[in-house]
Amino acid sequence: MDEILYAADMDTYEMIYLNRKARQMLDISSLDELKGKRCYQLLHNRNYPCPFCTNYKLKPLEFFEWTHYNDNLQKYFALKDTMISQDDRRVRIELALDLSVNAQQKHTIREYENNEHLLNEALRLALSCNDEEEDPIQIFLTFLGEKLECGRMYIFEGPDGGAVDNTYEWCAPDVAPEIQNLQQVPYEVVALWYRMFHQGKNVVIYDLEEIREEDPEMYRTLKPQGISSLVVSPIVYKDTILGFYGVDNPPSHSLSHISFLLDIIGHFIVCMIQRRGLVRRLERMSYHDQLTKAFNRHALTRTMEKLQYEDIKVGMIYCDIMGLKQVNDTLGHDEGDRLICEAYQFLKERGKGYPIFRLGGDEFMVLCEGIEYAQLMELVGEISRQDDSGSVKLAVGYAWRGENELDFSQLLLKADQAMYEDKKKRREQILKML
Repeated sequence: MDEILYAADMDTYEMIYLNRKARQMLDISSLDELKGKRCYQLLHNRNYPCPFCTNYKLKPLEFFEWTHYNDNLQKYFALKDTMISQDDRRVRIELALDLSVNAQQKHTIREYENNEHLLNEALRLALSCNDEEEDPIQIFLTFLGEKLECGRMYIFEGPDGGAVDNTYEWCAPDVAPEIQNLQQVPYEVVALWYRMFHQGKNVVIYDLEEIREEDPEMYRTLKPQGISSLVVSPIVYKDTILGFYGVDNPPSHSLSHISFLLDIIGHFIVCMIQRRGLVRRLERMSYHDQLTKAFNRHALTRTMEKLQYEDIKVGMIYCDIMGLKQVNDTLGHDEGDRLICEAYQFLKERGKGYPIFRLGGDEFMVLCEGIEYAQLMELVGEISRQDDSGSVKLAVGYAWRGENELDFSQLLLKADQAMYEDKKKRREQILKML
């Protein structure tokens, strides 16, 4: 917290607790130094209870608000006091907001007063992008990372209890990217963070050196990245933690505010991740054949549009499943579908990783980017060698384009014609056998 918080016994004035901000302001290194000290001694440097003490005005679970200038600290505070009962004693709780903020703090307060505008602008930029190469989540992080003046902003995704991956990252110009080094991060490294997430807390590290002994595994992970402070918040959907996101090295005076801001941002990140999942599912449906999961004709058109003007060698292997109509007519379409799937698996096994497209009921194509002619011929030979005892029989045609030669429509037509020539020869061979 950026505010001072303390607790004291109302009857003995014994100081019970001081938060980090209060200890820093009073130059107290640990809570052990509070033993035997009175609130009026520590806060006001007095030998007797303060004449302006509000203890007599306090009631359980009700707040008394007032302002006061502290001569000892030479600061003006807005104060909020209440009383609770603890182990049969009355305890005074006081929250103090420093009204003597410096110019930078005043600037920060003004900057973040309109969080709604900040988030609306980030979302507008993210969701209005039409470029297929741009990711809305990346745009969102970039905008916020720059506005929050941090060194790095990122998202990690992974199941609760498993390894996590850094899936998105924005870095300030002088900060080295870490995303490639932060894949499959073991759960043990972030286990303490997840325990805090389950308690509804964000992770706020004001000074990395403070966790050196408490969490050495995390210290060893963060130190090489040049991290001195950070704020991390969970990504939660329906009570399930999907991962986390955060910022590294934000301005020190903004840590508490950024923690609050991340709580709000989390809802939008979850929505964008869900939207990303929906888009990916729609793309799979749009660019994949539903029966075999091969790429479809629409995917081939998009691929060829991208390759059309590239200075790259391309090979096409056009295949037709022979006898599919007969199988459908005599054994039924379920058997026909099984034969289509077997043909696809046959091409996957022999296609050396090149993408396979289903272009029609019985037609497939293997598209080979960057392939030399000799390599294409070797691949054609591998696909053409079919076991006579197998159920899959393919007619095979091919075409090859050197650098900046045939356009794709001509290449496709050439491969198609070659396939029909092979199909005709295979039928003639079958007739001779009969």
